[in-house]
Amino acid sequence: MARYLIQVDPVRTEQVKSNLGAIKIGVISQVFDYLTVDVPPEVVSRIRAISGVIDVRPETKVKSLGLLDTLNALKLNFPFLAQPAEPVEPIPIERKIPEFVRLFLSHPVTGPAEAFRYAASDVVDKWPTGESRKVVGADIAEAEGITGKGVKVAVIDTGVVFTTQGHYLDLESKSSVEGQPIPWDENGHGTWCASCISGSPFRTPFGLLKGIAPDCKVLVVKCLGYGLGAGTESSVMRALMDAYQWGADIISASLGSGHSEEPPENIPECRAIRMLTNAGVINVWANGNDGPKPYTVGVPANEPSALSVGAIDHNGEIAGFSSRGPTATGLVKPDCVAPGVNVTSSSTGLIAFMRMFRDFPGTATISGTSMATPHCVGVVALALQYARSKGKRLTTDNIKEALELYGQPKNNDYGWGLITYSKLKRYIDQEPSYVITVPEELPEET
Repeated sequence: MARYLIQVDPVRTEQVKSNLGAIKIGVISQVFDYLTVDVPPEVVSRIRAISGVIDVRPETKVKSLGLLDTLNALKLNFPFLAQPAEPVEPIPIERKIPEFVRLFLSHPVTGPAEAFRYAASDVVDKWPTGESRKVVGADIAEAEGITGKGVKVAVIDTGVVFTTQGHYLDLESKSSVEGQPIPWDENGHGTWCASCISGSPFRTPFGLLKGIAPDCKVLVVKCLGYGLGAGTESSVMRALMDAYQWGADIISASLGSGHSEEPPENIPECRAIRMLTNAGVINVWANGNDGPKPYTVGVPANEPSALSVGAIDHNGEIAGFSSRGPTATGLVKPDCVAPGVNVTSSSTGLIAFMRMFRDFPGTATISGTSMATPHCVGVVALALQYARSKGKRLTTDNIKEALELYGQPKNNDYGWGLITYSKLKRYIDQEPSYVITVPEELPEET
């Protein structure tokens, strides 16, 4: 698919729109005498043949003339707004935050300048969720009336703040962080992830922001806090239990620690995930940001029962930072990949502050397997609604079987490849005999 501008005879605009609709082409927008459409290049000749069409041309990407470019054009010397001379490899946000804080506090004059320059150093092209959601097929699902309605998603992260792009109707929040009983997101990571999953449509100068499954119900449990997004095993496991007691169908967890040689069955978070999976909850975890070397899968993404996610860029290439398997026990990980490089969504707190000179207020363009994870969660929510509409259930094992059947041969870079709504829907439609297991019951407290 590519974006095209169709110049039309103004007096025939409605006729052209009608003829485009007849060949299943929807008009995205209309301005002056141009219609904007997304179509495959091979369809252009058919559009040109429509009466009333004057010209069809590819839409040129225009670089935003924001604060950065305006000040540079005026030759003002603000070093923290300087554009890097060469593109820089994307840096995952979890690694960027502590370095930003360190630089910011290093010197009262030069520190802030260096910190903001560092924060802006790696973003070349923004990838708004209004576009990244199409890569995983959210637009296809939406056209079928599948938007995640009725599916309960728990996001365990840094909390949430209701922003201009927040999900207003079905979002609850609580905290499991010791000393921070209010689930306020002073970091921005949790707000970003929740908005990526279920954010309301919000237009910015850099593109449309929109969640993958905008009608799902969301609980955000703050299990990471203190600005930098720090937490403990207990706060994470408490969040997992909170999610279960709330009735979560899916848990989204863009967090973890580094590679471990310890067997998963001995790691507390891994054991908790296994119990939740056996109880019917789908656990989706970020694979980690310590790539590209092998044996870098984080904990608890190394848990066999988790659905672990790696990050890809605009071109479908695996991100350099995305952790690779195998795990210490020889397990091939990740299980799948999703968009996770320079993706723009709603944010707040420290992350939004870091991006204040480069992004629209209340948003942030950031990278990491943390960003890929909510994309995957949104797809699973869409598939779960579709499965229920067919009178079926969907488990983690079903999802992995679908990826194995309709994805690529599994490897330690991409897993089974990109997770999409179409792959999961195909499995639900064509594999009617998959086994339904009875979920186990967990105790009220652990």
